[in-house]
Amino acid sequence: MSKNARARHVKRRLIAGVALTTVVSAGSATAAAANTGTPNNGTPTTSPTTPGGPTVPVTPPSADPVQAPTAPPSSSTPSPSPTPKPAPPSHPKAGAGHFDNALIATTALTYVGRWGGQACLDAHQDATGQCREFVNCVVYLATGGKIWPVDGGGDYQASFAAAGGVPVAAADAAEGDIIQIGDSDSSNPLHTAIVVENKGNGTFTVVDSNWVGWPTTPELVGVHDWTPPDGARIWRLGAVTAQPAGAHGTKGSKNPALAGAKGSGGGAGSATQDPATAALLTPPAAPNLSTDTVAGLASGLIAVRAADADPQHPATRVRFWIDGKPADAADSVAGLAQWQLDTGSLADGPHQISAQAITAAGAISVLAAPATVTVTNHQLALAVAGPNTPLLTGTVPFAVGAAPATDLDKLTLSVDGKAAPSQPAATHGTVNLDTSTLTAGLHAVSIAVTDHEGRTATWGPVTISVTGAATGPRAVLPSAAAGHGDLVSVTAGGQLVRYPWRADAAFGTPQPLADGFDTVTTLLAGHFAGDGTAAQLLAVRKDGSAHVYGFDPAGKLVDQATITGPAWGTYTRLVAGRFTKDGGQSLVGIDKDGHAQLITLDAAGKTATAQGLSVDPDLGAAPTVLTEPASAVAGQAAGAADRLLAVSATGATTAFTFDAKQGFVKVKEAKNAPRLQLPAPAAAPVLGAFVGTGPEVLVTGADGQTWAISATQLNRPSQGAVFNVPEVVPVLTASAPVVQGQRRMSVMPG
Repeated sequence: MSKNARARHVKRRLIAGVALTTVVSAGSATAAAANTGTPNNGTPTTSPTTPGGPTVPVTPPSADPVQAPTAPPSSSTPSPSPTPKPAPPSHPKAGAGHFDNALIATTALTYVGRWGGQACLDAHQDATGQCREFVNCVVYLATGGKIWPVDGGGDYQASFAAAGGVPVAAADAAEGDIIQIGDSDSSNPLHTAIVVENKGNGTFTVVDSNWVGWPTTPELVGVHDWTPPDGARIWRLGAVTAQPAGAHGTKGSKNPALAGAKGSGGGAGSATQDPATAALLTPPAAPNLSTDTVAGLASGLIAVRAADADPQHPATRVRFWIDGKPADAADSVAGLAQWQLDTGSLADGPHQISAQAITAAGAISVLAAPATVTVTNHQLALAVAGPNTPLLTGTVPFAVGAAPATDLDKLTLSVDGKAAPSQPAATHGTVNLDTSTLTAGLHAVSIAVTDHEGRTATWGPVTISVTGAATGPRAVLPSAAAGHGDLVSVTAGGQLVRYPWRADAAFGTPQPLADGFDTVTTLLAGHFAGDGTAAQLLAVRKDGSAHVYGFDPAGKLVDQATITGPAWGTYTRLVAGRFTKDGGQSLVGIDKDGHAQLITLDAAGKTATAQGLSVDPDLGAAPTVLTEPASAVAGQAAGAADRLLAVSATGATTAFTFDAKQGFVKVKEAKNAPRLQLPAPAAAPVLGAFVGTGPEVLVTGADGQTWAISATQLNRPSQGAVFNVPEVVPVLTASAPVVQGQRRMSVMPG
């Protein structure tokens, strides 16, 4: 702004200041006339001991100034008698945050060179020119009597907070903000002043009482430059106004009315609007605060984030606070401000972090709800945030925070008292537990961190319940409960386990059958070798061998035979069934290129022959192939052949039947006939009787949840399978639907 333009601006604000002075003085004169009987000419005629006393009385000083002298004058302060309260001065309708904050400064400037108690006379309060009382009365006048910032308990800071004041940092202070040193009359130092201009670097031009003129003329209102001590707090009771073109924020902004005021710091700053016409800016909402700590445990550098609570009214800057004191500010980009806090500057122990949103025009929010962090830079500590659900499946994340971060050596994840097979490389952050390596049931999880001095801190053990079944090769064996099937599967650790059927889609604790199945690629159930019809398992291994396993009378797994002949290792899909009417059991193997072979076993079940087989291209390309028993096909006569069910990558199913001339051909379905749909991607689907009389497809989805989906009643809701169910089965209860036509079932393990 040019020197001439600045002069014109100062003149306009001086005129506004004179007008406001006239209003206040008129109110003062009215009060004086009412109490003394003198004409309403604004000139008090009473003695110093009556209302409307001298402009600059001789009065004992307060302890307000930071550098107060020790020997006060001996004269006494006028004690005017109470007066009736006429209508307040003509100020805009106001309330905390609903008036122009600059009015506080403008009102105070009208008393420059006069006794501070005059403001209290004009406000019809007890007449005293002490610094705090002067500010109280100025606030009362500036808000049209709406705010009287006095705390019944005598707490100076609490009084501003109770009046709706918002704490602001020195760097963010604006015209009309109030600086308060000390909390009560017993505090030392103790002073209250009103900001006229923020000069930056903690220095302000202020207007106050009982500072300028001390000690010869106490309780005199004046303007001066001031750098408050560190303990000062700054409060904003009103709202800032929209800055006109050419304004440059709070630093350097100046009320032009002070240009001619006695004791002014002089100089012109950026432009300010007339308080009578200024448009008030609604303060932004307090930001949403978060840190990158786990359970608040902090050491070294931590990230503090403040996100806009109202994206429609974004902040341009965010001021962070620690333990009630202002700290650094950060620019807000795309609704988010981030601050790297060095906790090394803080003492070990709990600290509260908060933040304020600041708009481009200087409007400032209330403080955000604080986030508490516990700084631990000098002793080993560990915090872990585990899952908040008792039933877990798939990959389970644990958020780990450890301190001091710079002294950590290693992190150990343990399950059931043993180190997990896969250990995290980092010493903090997210640690993932792969539950697919665990059997369904209860497991104890603990996490420990060790520092370079060899000290260890441990979290846990805590008990988790793994609900998903192993997703390795699967098969279905007849259950002890007639008409149902047990699930047999290979765990990630290579153990063959059996999940006994307990109730509809509910299975018991897995029973270990044998170890050493980690090289098994395919698992089938049926009768493959020897006399009789006893259930057996056929396991194909990576080395291309095929072993038949049966059970002895005690239920122990026994390796009964090895079937030679076919190149078992070339099949990526292998199924068994009775594919010709009244025929015996055979197998169908399909390689990676979609070439198929029909495999038949000899009478002893130890040698097999394979012959080429024509298949529909859709069958050859399907990633998964299941055997659909004839009993699962509606309308099939006794002795009918089994069918093949191809499952696509999207979970869609297509049925195929065997034709002696053409091989497996697609079953002709009625147009728009319903088709079985499985979750996609689906892991290790098997078909058996798991709900009612069945059959159902048991399949595990990408989320680790296992489902039992009816193969015949396509409109029947599918059920989420549960595991580790005790012998006495609780009542199953349905939860909220997950996808159309499906519902989850929940059983708490015993």
